[in-house]
Amino acid sequence: MTVMKPLDKTLVRKLAVVLVIKLAVLVALWWGFVREQRVTVDTNSVAAQFLQSTPIPAKGLPQ
Repeated sequence: MTVMKPLDKTLVRKLAVVLVIKLAVLVALWWGFVREQRVTVDTNSVAAQFLQSTPIPAKGLPQ
C-alpha cells in the first residue's frame, strides 16, 4: 500500500479547490443567463421536419 506524500495531498487539495471554483462559476453563469430561457416545441413543426424528404439548409449558409 502506497502512502501519499505531503506534496501529493497539497496537489489533491488544490485540484479540488479549482474544481469547486469552476463548478461554482458554471452554476453562476447558468443561473444568470440560461435559467429563465424557455423553448416552446410545436409537435406539428417537429413532425414536419422529420418527415420531409429534402433537407432544409440552415439559415445563413449558402445553398
